[in-house]
Amino acid sequence: MPALNPDKPTLLYQLLFQGAWPTSVAFLGSSQKLAAANREGQIFVWDLPEKAEGEPADKEFSGKEREKLNVPPVRRLDGHTNGVTRLAASADGKLLFSSSLDRSVRIWETAAEASGKAQAVMDAESREEDFKRNRKKEVLETPGADVEVQTACHVLAGHDDWVNTLALSRDGSRLISGDGKSLAIVWDVAGRKEIARLAGHPWNWIVAAALSPDGKTALLSEYRYKRDDFDIPAAGLKLSNVEDGSLKLDLLKVQFPKLDPADTSYGGAQGWRKFVAGGLVAADFSSDGKLLALGQGGETDTGKVHVVEVDAGKLLRTISGHQYGVTDVKFSADGQHLLSCGRDTTLRVCQVEDGKELKILGKPRGGQFKDWLAALALSPDETHVAAADISGMVSVWRM
Repeated sequence: MPALNPDKPTLLYQLLFQGAWPTSVAFLGSSQKLAAANREGQIFVWDLPEKAEGEPADKEFSGKEREKLNVPPVRRLDGHTNGVTRLAASADGKLLFSSSLDRSVRIWETAAEASGKAQAVMDAESREEDFKRNRKKEVLETPGADVEVQTACHVLAGHDDWVNTLALSRDGSRLISGDGKSLAIVWDVAGRKEIARLAGHPWNWIVAAALSPDGKTALLSEYRYKRDDFDIPAAGLKLSNVEDGSLKLDLLKVQFPKLDPADTSYGGAQGWRKFVAGGLVAADFSSDGKLLALGQGGETDTGKVHVVEVDAGKLLRTISGHQYGVTDVKFSADGQHLLSCGRDTTLRVCQVEDGKELKILGKPRGGQFKDWLAALALSPDETHVAAADISGMVSVWRM
């Protein structure tokens, strides 16, 4: 497989996905098949035609200009009754996994027969704006895209709170999901069954989770901004053995040897808050399992990405920087590059070895609460990268 090459990225698509915010994105086995989900629980699949030409990677489009970058979806995956928080896909694209605020994790067979057909309106906001200008009802009544409809092949039940995060081991054997009661469940993918439960501080949420490439080690990041004015639970950042649930390493304890997890005072929080910022909300293992990338999220000044050595928990370097916070991180397959996206509406590519920033895709568009990129995905052959943009689209760049 060729190594990721960020030298000359081009913008290929800006797929309209208006309405509730797009929250997650995943390539399905190739750079030409893509899934994305939103805060209403909708999941759509696109078949992307190959393009010989692209636009400058940092160019911004609006209105009619954007139409030439749009392709309608071909399938809708029905079943979630609340927002989808994360998507993950097997390397061959045959299985798609989704987590949701409806407290479930679902498995989708991407080659399954459709159960029906429907129409999907992907440009609802643009239609409303057009109607306000022209007052022509036909704008609102125009049929949407024709899509096939599919239901999940399996629902993984076990959480009784919002499922905030989801990750698949690189070998595809295990899945981990984490919820708002600080419970993480590790699932055996082939057997469609729960194999381990890992619990954190009951006051916290699991805000990020990751599995080592072989699925035997779990990383859990816990965080809650505060419980009240006086009781602030300490953030959690731990590596655990999946097989028996035992603790392998407390990563925050390594960074702060005097950390007392029982200290819930405001003063105690100041010891770890600079490292954690608004929560380490994004995490990924390198393909050799030796490094961890941890993204500072939440409403922070500038969210950085920590690169941590797995065996000893040592912080190797802190790189990149997304104003207002990071939302997602991914290592390239060879571990040489790190991709991150955030609330500054950019996707950044950095060298892991020295932290040098190589490329910035997209441009900052405004404020902390106006726009951000919610998640990113790297195609299996690493020729394309995609980002879910809460302004109502999914951008796809060729690397």
